[in-house]
Amino acid sequence: MDNSLKNVKADVLDSIARRAHYLATQMIWQANHRSDKEKGDPKVGGHPAASASSLHIMGALHLLVKTGFDHIANKPHASPTDHSYNYLLDLLLKNDLSKLTQEQADQAMNGLRKFTDGSEFVFQSYHSAYDPDHHNFFPSGTVGIPPVEAGYMALAYRYAREHGYEVPDAHFWAVCGDSEFREGSMYEAVPDFAERELGSVTWILDYNRQSLDGHRITNKDIMNGTDADRVERTMAANGWEVIQVRHGSKRQELFAKKDGATFKNFLEKELEDYELQALLLVQDMKALKKGIAKEHPDMKKFLDSITDQELFDAIRDFGGHDMLALADAMLQSKKSTRKPTIIIAHTLKGWGLKSAAQPGNHSSLPQEEEVIELKAKQGITGDTLYKRFDAGSTEGKFLAARGEKLLGEIKAQHALKSKNQDYFMKKLMEWGEIPTSLDINTKMTSYPHTQWMLGQLTAKLTRIANTPLDEKKLSDKQKALTPNEKPFKLPGELFISMAPDVGTSTNLNPAMDGKIFGAPVVQDLETELGVKDHKLPDLVPGEEESDRFLRFEIAEGNVMSCVGAFGKMRDTVGVPIIPLMTVYDFFIKRALDQYFYNLYWKSSFICVGTPSGVTLSPEGAQHGWKSDIQIPNQITWEPFFCQELDWILVDTIKRHVMNDNAGRTGTLLRLVTRGAEQKDMVHYLKKQARFKAGLEGSLARAEFPITGAANEEEVGNIDEGQMMSTIREEVLKGAYYLIDYRGYAGYEPGDNVVNIFSLGTMTTEAIKASEALLARGIYANVIVVTSQDLVCGIPAHENDYEYLKKDLGLNSNLYLRKTDDVSTGDLITVAGKRVPVVSVADGEAGILDNIGSVIGVRQEALAVRKHSKCGRPSEIYAYHSIDAESVVEACGKVLAETALEKVIVSENALGETHQAEGRAGHWTDLWPSKTPVHKH
Repeated sequence: MDNSLKNVKADVLDSIARRAHYLATQMIWQANHRSDKEKGDPKVGGHPAASASSLHIMGALHLLVKTGFDHIANKPHASPTDHSYNYLLDLLLKNDLSKLTQEQADQAMNGLRKFTDGSEFVFQSYHSAYDPDHHNFFPSGTVGIPPVEAGYMALAYRYAREHGYEVPDAHFWAVCGDSEFREGSMYEAVPDFAERELGSVTWILDYNRQSLDGHRITNKDIMNGTDADRVERTMAANGWEVIQVRHGSKRQELFAKKDGATFKNFLEKELEDYELQALLLVQDMKALKKGIAKEHPDMKKFLDSITDQELFDAIRDFGGHDMLALADAMLQSKKSTRKPTIIIAHTLKGWGLKSAAQPGNHSSLPQEEEVIELKAKQGITGDTLYKRFDAGSTEGKFLAARGEKLLGEIKAQHALKSKNQDYFMKKLMEWGEIPTSLDINTKMTSYPHTQWMLGQLTAKLTRIANTPLDEKKLSDKQKALTPNEKPFKLPGELFISMAPDVGTSTNLNPAMDGKIFGAPVVQDLETELGVKDHKLPDLVPGEEESDRFLRFEIAEGNVMSCVGAFGKMRDTVGVPIIPLMTVYDFFIKRALDQYFYNLYWKSSFICVGTPSGVTLSPEGAQHGWKSDIQIPNQITWEPFFCQELDWILVDTIKRHVMNDNAGRTGTLLRLVTRGAEQKDMVHYLKKQARFKAGLEGSLARAEFPITGAANEEEVGNIDEGQMMSTIREEVLKGAYYLIDYRGYAGYEPGDNVVNIFSLGTMTTEAIKASEALLARGIYANVIVVTSQDLVCGIPAHENDYEYLKKDLGLNSNLYLRKTDDVSTGDLITVAGKRVPVVSVADGEAGILDNIGSVIGVRQEALAVRKHSKCGRPSEIYAYHSIDAESVVEACGKVLAETALEKVIVSENALGETHQAEGRAGHWTDLWPSKTPVHKH
């Protein structure tokens, strides 16, 4: 046993564990029996049996092993146990790290799963940042993900330390359920953690052989042993250290007796998990002895030599309820510095409860009598429900000393976080404010696309990061940083990229080449043998300061968890590492659970989904679907022009390092590999009336002259820098007018005006459609959506879509006009029209289809509504009816239908029945289509 445990008294630990057990059970019971329950309320639950099985595991961590710098991912259903230990340790804390008063702490214990308006402390259903004991705990509502986050947080700590940043010495613990351990997310991470040599990671398997639906039944014959044996072999084969904590002290005593080895072999090798669970339910030990002897004749001698009570106790004496044995295993795991460790802690589900080992005990609640009995055993009387140990008791003294030690370390971590924040904020301003652009020149490139631009931007950040500020230290051919580049030096050093084996195909080559961060486990034999292809990235891993790329296999879930862990370093220890991952957009779905976790956890990260949508047309149906993903704390961007991406990425980086991205820390960038004419941006912007200098009157396009209107091409423009500054602001607000006919002669809203909203690469089709419509006398404005979230998503809803309605000037105004009907007396008949909307996206309709309803006008949403095929973009766009011709037809449809709108005025308002009936018929009567439309 570890020397640090020799003076610890087992009876004191047992006493504390039993008090924690009662507290957890009581808080669950109270949550399910509140007086304010309303009819129809769903069940509350709380999982006392699952919480009890991890009682001693968490006790060993809280009372003996962990430091205030360590991180813990606990299985969701054990959260009441955690809260109970923290209550006893007096570690329920406010945001300023002051302790809750006794009254506030009792209130929190009585507030499991209770809503709060912020005036009282409560506990969420599972571990949460809202809990008063959330320090260094991973949110745990999603099984299978927190243990993976723990591993990648360990990697983030090591990365930060080896890149010269100050982080605490910490260990990363994860308590997992044995059913949870079948989650694919965990198996995906297992070999990765070992290959990265994450020795500071320990997973603890709460092996109670039961799951939500009852006993877990495994195939012992095929799997060659129990599930614990399978887990041990699997983890060992994947490079992990494995420690089994099977037996408690009572079993160990019996093993030392004559024929005790037979009993040990019976428990470890002969007994199936399901059979063991059945034995736990038997109360008649005489019958049990007879039954065991019949099935296992070699056990008869041993069974005859022990009492019935000894057998009863031994069957239930699992090592996972021996706190000292668990602590010893945990401390042993910390000594493995190169390999992660898994501890298989054999436990009893429902330990200390009458439901112990019962099938279906997962969601069962104890009866009130059992809760009262547990309370009485703790010596708690009267109306008091929650109570700590007396300060003068042995337990009270132990808990006070332990609690103060942990609190001191918690405060030390927060002090380090503040120190790091001050350092980085000062360092970031050393060369002035971060510029608005990385100044990538696209003029010499033919039809570049946004994915190409990502490569240019990340390459430049990488170059800046690896260029010395001291010009005397520049290597051959290395250029000194310009004044505009110097402010990017620290952000470049903080920038780290990663990808699930798609780094080269998503244009991250320059960030990868010779810059792979990882355990230096191989020699660069290609160079030594003279066979290295220098046209391809050098992928030999190392741990130099310039190594800032994490390479992954095809494991999207791993990368998503990793980017989330690295992104949380800013808020955990004040080191604002800027993580960016690339993934084929379609495969974000493989990691959508992890993506949601990152957003809920408020991690600050960049996920680049590229290529995206059916624009990835040669890949056909399997890669092309682009979903409408709306999750709180997310901001989605989809730029069209490369300049937009430059502005967006720089703004995202600046917000991250300045800690100015509350409510939008998760950035999703969607890019494409379809090129675009970059000159079109300035070309069309200069045609807008608002960017003309000294304009008086109205404009007209040169190809469509109008008498009395100025020729647009003959009117000068304001300064281009000023124009682009305005557009940049609008790009970062979520949308801007690329083609804007406001101020043009003949522009008549309610008659010949339609607004086209285009997302990303579909702007090419919108431009073509607008030009074709102008030839037909229709003024089609093109509004390029750079962020659907800011225009019509969750962030937009928070300010009542102010940008859409106010800044872009979109509304549901009804433009009334006389009809051809004969007027009567002083009355006239009128018809009304609004300015309709057409949206076009190369993904599902939900991405943009609410714009019309928000502003109150007719909208036609062109989008992908069926599985795709392979083909050129032009062919695929036509197949999905999102091409330019389809945009034209959609504009005609909404204009015609708007023209058919009726204006009905009451007789009382007019004095007589004079109501404009509009024009009867179908919209195709007003806009003949090439394709026959069925008239309902």
